Amino acid sequence: MTTAMCQQYLVKTQILGKEPVDLTSVDTSEVKVVPIDWKEARKFITTYEWAGNMGTSKHCFGLFIADRLASVVCYGPPVAPTRYASILGKELSKSVMQLCRGASTHWAPKWAPSKLVSHSLKILRRAQRTNIVVAYADAQAGEIGTIYQACNAFYLGETSSGGGKRYIIKGHSYDPRKVVKKFGSRARGHLLRIDPSYKEIPIKPKHRYVFVLGSKKERKEILGRIKPLISEYPKRKTLVAMPPVYETARVIYEQEWRFSKPLSVP
Repeated sequence: MTTAMCQQYLVKTQILGKEPVDLTSVDTSEVKVVPIDWKEARKFITTYEWAGNMGTSKHCFGLFIADRLASVVCYGPPVAPTRYASILGKELSKSVMQLCRGASTHWAPKWAPSKLVSHSLKILRRAQRTNIVVAYADAQAGEIGTIYQACNAFYLGETSSGGGKRYIIKGHSYDPRKVVKKFGSRARGHLLRIDPSYKEIPIKPKHRYVFVLGSKKERKEILGRIKPLISEYPKRKTLVAMPPVYETARVIYEQEWRFSKPLSVP
C-alpha cells in the first residue's frame, strides 16, 4: 500500500510557505546538465531532499535553468553490492551503481527531474563505464518511483525488509549500522540508557528500479538476467488534497510551464 502524499511534497510545501514562487525571471531556453561539486550538491540535498543527508553519494549532477540550480541527482556505490551478484553474476555486479539522492527546488518545472536523471545517466555511463544503476523508492515516505517510471526504468518489485528497523534516538533517525557506529551497540538495554524513550520502527519494503546502460550486447545480457523479475509499475492508490500553499504552486506551474519546451540538454 502506498502513502497518499510523499515526504518530498511536504518538504517543498514547507519551503513554499517561506519563499514566494517567482517563475517570471526563469528562462527555460537555457538548460544544461553538468557534474557539480559534492559540497554544492550536499547544500542543495540537505535543503530539498526529505532524508536530509547524502547517503553514499559520490558522483553529483545538477540541472541548471538560466544558471539557476533547479535539480540535483547523486550516484554512488550500492548499499548492498553483493545483493546483485546472484542476479547479475559476479562480473556484471561489479559495475552496479546506485542513484542515492535526488531533489528539485520548489520552483523547478515538472520535467526537470526526469530530464536530469536521463541525461546524467548518459554522462555517468561515459565517465564511469557504468552498466547498471539501481534506484529505490521508499514506500514508507510515500514514494512509488514516479520519476524513475518517467525515465523508463525497469521495475523489479519490492525489496525484502528482512526484519530491518530504523532507530529514533534523541529525536534523530538512524539505520542499524549508524546506531552501532555512533552508540556502540543496538542492544535494547544499552539504547535505553542513552535515551529512555527511543523507538524502533520496522522498515517497510522499498520499490526497486533498474536502469540498464552499456553496449547493445551488455544490455541484452543484463535484460536476460533481470527479465524474470520485471513487474508492472506501482501506482498511487489513494489521493488526498494538497496543502493550500502547494495547490497554489501547482496552478502556477501549469500556467507558466505548460507550453514551455526546454532545449535539448547536451
